[in-house]
Formats: sequence, C-alpha cells, structure tokens
Amino acid sequence: MKSFAIVAAALTLPLVLLAADPAQPSALTAHPAQPSTSVLVVEVTPEHGPRLVIPVPYIVVRAGVALAPRHIRQIPVPGLAPHMDDLHRALATLQDTPDGVFVEIEGPDEHVMVEKRDGALRVVVLDGDHTRVQAVLPFSLLASARNAFDGETTSLHTGALVRALRDAPRGPLVHLLDGGTEVEIRAW
Repeated sequence: MKSFAIVAAALTLPLVLLAADPAQPSALTAHPAQPSTSVLVVEVTPEHGPRLVIPVPYIVVRAGVALAPRHIRQIPVPGLAPHMDDLHRALATLQDTPDGVFVEIEGPDEHVMVEKRDGALRVVVLDGDHTRVQAVLPFSLLASARNAFDGETTSLHTGALVRALRDAPRGPLVHLLDGGTEVEIRAW
C-alpha cells in the first residue's frame, strides 16, 4: 500500500505543478445547469503491472500553485496575440455549426477524424492496430480557456487554464491506447 501511495503522489505532482494562480482573478461565470468538475480521475493500465486509478481533487490542483515556479504559471506566447480575434470568431462559428464530421482522413493503417458532437470538438487518431488517441474538447472548456491569454503581456496564464478545467463537463477527456498501455483522464 505504501508503494501505491508513492506512485500516486509521483503521478499527481505534475498536475499540481500546473496548478492555478489564485492571484489571477477568475474570468469564469458559473454554469448552473452543469455541475462543475471536482475531481480529475487519471487511470493508467500498463501492459504489465498493476492498474492505477488516481483521483486528483480539483482543489488539490488549485492549491498546488504555491509549489509552481512562475515560468510555469505564465508562459510567453507572443505569436498568438495577432490571431486572438480570429480564434474568438472561429470558436463562435464552431459553436453555432451543426454537429458533424469536419475532417476525416483514412489510410491503409491510419484514421484521423475531427468532428463536432454533443457540444464538444472530438478528435480520434488511430495509427495501426496498437495506437489510439481520443480527445474531447468541450466548447464550454474552450470558451473558458480563451480567457487564459493575456494580450497585454502576450502570455498564457496556466492558472486560468486550470480554472477553465473546472467548467469541463463530467466524462472522458482523453483516452490513449499505445501498445498494451492504456491511459484515460476523466472529469468528475
């Protein structure tokens, strides 16, 4: 049991280091119809070895900001500033677009699909028989995350990204299968 606690702490630390900055004011508004994320569940099933299920309370991620170095909390992205208006318009257009497949590419051993379904942008990548990636980017999360960019300092505030994660609807966010190893991250 002691080794499980050590492994859980080691796997949780990167999430804690990317925690929110409480000095930054929250730009989010509450969504009363949707319960907010209170726990992220990271499940790792290695090809060989024990399955790990690590619940990471959102409050722990937020509290971890005290450990995060400043260069992690504020990341310069000067090339993003000229494109912010376009990104805002693209997000609004995507939200208003009916559900459907936007891009689908099929090859002999590969398949890539990007679609809008159930209020989310979904990306599926199949590479041969052994690698599969599925990611769900809810528009509520993307809309909240756009407030993470500070045009004045041309930097991305990871704290605002973590606060945006609070708006993620409950359910799977990332599912990765690589060979015999499987990783899933769910918001709960």
